Amino acid sequence: MNTCTPRIESAIREHLAPVLRADGFAGSGRTFRRVAGQWIHVVNIQVWRYGGQFAVNLAVQPMAIPQVCGNTPDSKKITEELCEFRRRMSESQEREDRWWQHDSTDASMASAVQDATATYTQVGRHLLNDATAKDADLNTVTPSEFAKGNFNFLGFGSTECRMAFALARLRRAQGQLDDSRAFAAHAFQSAGSSAILIKAEIQTFLKHGDA
Repeated sequence: MNTCTPRIESAIREHLAPVLRADGFAGSGRTFRRVAGQWIHVVNIQVWRYGGQFAVNLAVQPMAIPQVCGNTPDSKKITEELCEFRRRMSESQEREDRWWQHDSTDASMASAVQDATATYTQVGRHLLNDATAKDADLNTVTPSEFAKGNFNFLGFGSTECRMAFALARLRRAQGQLDDSRAFAAHAFQSAGSSAILIKAEIQTFLKHGDA
C-alpha cells in the first residue's frame, strides 16, 4: 500500500517538465531556466501557501544588466523574483492573475498541471519568445513612448520606476546612451519619496555609469 502524500512536483515532472525541456529549459522541482539570445527566461510554479492551487510565473531578464538585487544574473541559478520583468501565465496577453486549482489526489494534481501545460504551449511559450524578440518593445521602446504608455511588454513588468531603470541599463548596454539617460531620468522622477536606495542607484548611474 502506497502511503506517500501526493506532491505537485511529481505532476510537474511528468507533464510540464518534458515540454519545457523540449523548449530548451533546464531545471527541476518548480523552477526552469533557459538562455534565449541576450535574455534569460524563467518558468516557476508557485504553490499557494495553504495548498490546493498553483500559479505559473514567467520572467525575463536581460543578461547584460544586473538582476533585481544588483548582481550579475546567473542563467543557471536565477529565480523568478530576481528578474526585472515578470508576470503570471494566463490565457491572455494582459497581466492577469491565474491560479490552477486541485485537490490532494494525484489525479487532480495531474489534471491541473496538464491544463497549465496546455496553456504554456498555447500562450506562455509565445509570451516568452515574443516579449524578448529582437524587435520587441522591451528592446526597442523609446523613452518618450514609454512615458506616454505607448508600449506592449505582453504583461511583463514591475513598477514604473524599476522598469524605466532596467531599460536605462539595457539601452546603455545596447549603446543607446541618450535613451539610457532619458530612461534613468524618468525612473528617478517616478520613484516614490521613500525610495531612497533606488534613487541613489539612479543618481550614481547617471553620474558614473552602471553601479
